[in-house]
Amino acid sequence: MASAIASASEDTLAAILAAGDAAQALAVAPRDLAPAPPERLAAERAAKARTANFRTELTKRAGGVFSRADVAQLLGVTPAAVDKQRQRGQILGVPYGNDIRFPAAQFKDGAVVAGLKPVLAEFGDMNPWGQLQLLVAPLDGFAEEQTSILDLLARGVDDGVRAQLLSLVRGWA
Repeated sequence: MASAIASASEDTLAAILAAGDAAQALAVAPRDLAPAPPERLAAERAAKARTANFRTELTKRAGGVFSRADVAQLLGVTPAAVDKQRQRGQILGVPYGNDIRFPAAQFKDGAVVAGLKPVLAEFGDMNPWGQLQLLVAPLDGFAEEQTSILDLLARGVDDGVRAQLLSLVRGWA
């Protein structure tokens, strides 16, 4: 017990002491008193590496990512306006470390590609990385070669194709 207490962080000890009852204290205690087995740690590291590689691949398919300041400059607005556009579902931002990054493929000629807002609205509260995955996924049947929703929107689509894309996204969400 003494070695477990000695190895606990100050935050864990404070949480145990602040617990309302023994059950709550026992729920907090395993945080760092009982370290995870090495196999679990290795599996978690491998999963995080796969996720990072997958996200890197998604950002490549999206033409890279821009910072909030980059998007503000591109659109001729303030960084706060960029945040508002993201919060309103007008542009897509994905968590990138402690920041939000904006996939480049959603912009063309200094503006957001036409028709993006209704597509993003169809995703609802889907995770932004999931949204990006679907926005850059290769699609058949919309062009001679496989293309993505973002590519189609950047090229410009008529109302019929736009309705098909919205229906497709609705089915995914």
